[in-house]
Amino acid sequence: MFNFYGNTVMKNILQVAVLTSFLASFSAFAHHPAEDIVDEDIYEMIDENVADTPHADLDFTSMGL
Repeated sequence: MFNFYGNTVMKNILQVAVLTSFLASFSAFAHHPAEDIVDEDIYEMIDENVADTPHADLDFTSMGL
C-alpha cells in the first residue's frame, strides 16, 4: 500500500510524527511544577474562599461520560 522505504521524505515525516507523539505524551503525565513549592496553607485559603460559591460543588469525576 505505502512504500515508506523508497520515499525518504515520507519516512522522515513518519519519524518526526512518532517522536512528537512520544514527547507530547510524557508531558501529559508530568506533575504540576508548583505542586511541591506551594504551601498547604494556600490550598486551605483557596478552599475557604470557594466554599461559599457554586464552584465548591463541582464534580469532575463523570466529565464526558
